[in-house]
Amino acid sequence: MKKLIFLAAVIFFSVITIKNSPAQMYNNFTLNDLDGNDVTLSKLLEKGPVMISFWATWCSPCKEEMKKMQPVYEKFKDQGFTYLAVNQDNQKTVSKVKAFINANKYTFPVVLDPEKRVFQDYNGQGIPYSLLIDKNKKIVATHIGYITGDEYKIETEIKDVLNSESKNDNSKGDSR
Repeated sequence: MKKLIFLAAVIFFSVITIKNSPAQMYNNFTLNDLDGNDVTLSKLLEKGPVMISFWATWCSPCKEEMKKMQPVYEKFKDQGFTYLAVNQDNQKTVSKVKAFINANKYTFPVVLDPEKRVFQDYNGQGIPYSLLIDKNKKIVATHIGYITGDEYKIETEIKDVLNSESKNDNSKGDSR
């Protein structure tokens, strides 16, 4: 009888935990870039996959990731890939963002999320936090934290998504 009660308790708490755990789902958003222009995720996805990377100026691993992702962005942007840096600085430190981006000559788009609304929508727990989303709005990879060398794994994931999308685009043209 004790085993049955124990088993029932385990199943009950497992169901509650699964039910209450946040699902990784696509959430469209529009945020302002550093010049005050609207940037909408769904518009970027029309061109190809998007890697959303949440970061802040005070986060050393975030800055290291951005430095390593700039050449990856340059390599794949002509194939439709976008590296979208979503800044998490608060209202007091957001003024440092544009100077930081300009000083490092980053060319990828940067948007501001000072209320951390988008970060929360994507169940962010810490930064850097990145998600790779394909054209079909499916989250295909997530990364929490960053250590040197992660950019190679991320680059492989980007190539895989671009190849997959290329195959899907080609097969659509084959229907006669």
